[in-house]
Amino acid sequence: MNSEIGFGRKVLQAFEENGISFEHMPSGIDTMTVVVHESEFIPKEQQVVSAIHRLADPDSIEIEADLSLIAVVGRGMRANRGTAGRIFAALAHAHVNVRMIDQGSSELNIIIGVENKDFETAIRAIYDIFVETQL
Repeated sequence: MNSEIGFGRKVLQAFEENGISFEHMPSGIDTMTVVVHESEFIPKEQQVVSAIHRLADPDSIEIEADLSLIAVVGRGMRANRGTAGRIFAALAHAHVNVRMIDQGSSELNIIIGVENKDFETAIRAIYDIFVETQL
């Protein structure tokens, strides 16, 4: 993926051809994640997967459902050491498994993916560590 020019565009083209917009798209050196609304994706899943194979020829495709995204946002995050550590410690203490992590280059937010069933628990844990406890 990292050596092919236009790989990301080709993957997104598969979603565009099927009328599906993406919510979030974190990527790494050799992986790319496209987060979409499940209700839009499920009826067109096979068409999208076929288009991705046709357009981008990826090594593999994995589909995960029931994921909630949580954005922890704050202007002071950039200057405060340990913000990410506090978030992940709070989630671990609340027994929430983090399935996805993305931090923007502006360091103004950290986006975390958790299972839908853990969403409320995760929100409470993050709120408690920053607002209630104020560590």
